[in-house]
Amino acid sequence: MDAKLNMDKEEDIFKVFLAHWINHTGDHIEGYREWAEKLKGTSKDNVSQQIFLAIDKMREAQKKIMEAKLRF
Repeated sequence: MDAKLNMDKEEDIFKVFLAHWINHTGDHIEGYREWAEKLKGTSKDNVSQQIFLAIDKMREAQKKIMEAKLRF
């Protein structure tokens, strides 16, 4: 019985982590986008382009975490 209670608690904790990761990733994406926009069209445009590519990959990761949350 104790193992079942511990597993239920672990599942509840994991659900909180999933929500946190989804939200926190979004916070990072916004910060990255802000800097990518600032660098766009400057001598650091190549850096801006790489950040925009990273943002796309982070969005993909965020979607996968959302899918995992729905399936959990």
